[in-house]
Amino acid sequence: MTAPLSILFVAEAVTGSRSAQRLNALRGLGHRVVFVPTTPPGFCCEDSPSLAYRVSYRLRLPLDRAGVNAALNGIDASAFDVVLLDNAAMIRRTALIGLKRRNPRLRLVWFSEDDLMNPRHRSRWLEAAIPLFDLWVTTKSFNADPNELPRLGAKRILFVNNSFDPDLHRPVSVDESERQAFSADVSFVGTFEAPRAASLLHLARQGIACRVWGNGWGGMIGLHPNLVVRNRPVYGPDYPRVLAASAVNLCFLRHFNRDRQTTRSVEIPACGAFMLHERSEEMMALLRDGVEAAYFSDDTELTAQCRRWLADPGTRSAAAAAGRERIRALGLSHAETMARVLDAAGCPS
Repeated sequence: MTAPLSILFVAEAVTGSRSAQRLNALRGLGHRVVFVPTTPPGFCCEDSPSLAYRVSYRLRLPLDRAGVNAALNGIDASAFDVVLLDNAAMIRRTALIGLKRRNPRLRLVWFSEDDLMNPRHRSRWLEAAIPLFDLWVTTKSFNADPNELPRLGAKRILFVNNSFDPDLHRPVSVDESERQAFSADVSFVGTFEAPRAASLLHLARQGIACRVWGNGWGGMIGLHPNLVVRNRPVYGPDYPRVLAASAVNLCFLRHFNRDRQTTRSVEIPACGAFMLHERSEEMMALLRDGVEAAYFSDDTELTAQCRRWLADPGTRSAAAAAGRERIRALGLSHAETMARVLDAAGCPS
């Protein structure tokens, strides 16, 4: 058995964060993990950002509000085998150089679920540090193309599919009170975006009852009786309850992020829930159309697919079960993904 690794994990600490799920997965693999948060104590994604934060974000020079760089400068690098930075855009090149100087054998690994060719996701601090990483891990397959991250100086790139937490993302039963709170013919969980809003309103106008969870949907409240807007996110155990109580669970892609799959692309089927997903060749290679999930390309097809699957609960349940088995067979849990990452970095887990 391979000896446990000593890992320095640099990531956000917020409610509902997948970084926390990856942290638990690393510890579950038996590694010693020291966590350095990139967010200050009590930080919440729903907090209104300060003027200084908004300005620094627009300048692509994010504030180091949790003192990450100072923390890394004071760490005994010789005590670690690998530093895993999970979307830590405030990291400075000098901090990474210092770590490597104190421990030349230290592996520096970057992990992100965002399209880093989009400047809004790529800080100027990070741009200067890209060549220092031993491994760059992305859930955006196209970022590995020669004219993308390699052009910015990334030396080794590993594409991984999105992953799930088997302790959280699993089939659950809902009681009557939970069904009253969460049930829907069609549901969507995610942040407001205009194209998503237009599609959901289209469904409502076509007579299909929809329920929406997430941030930023306040302006949609009361627009149509078939569109119930819960203008708040669902985290933790409530998330699989929403999926379990919904007949059809929608998964939209973010086109500005050039999505081919999203975190929900894996989480929804992992929960044993039926998923109707915006069509992409990458997703259709993971989950078979009409067998393990269903797909749509536009609002007309979205409406037709909702009607088809709502009318056939037996086939819908079979597809949901097949989708869960497929996701599990692909080895897409956080732990399995993190093991692949460490192996690719030259640190077998």
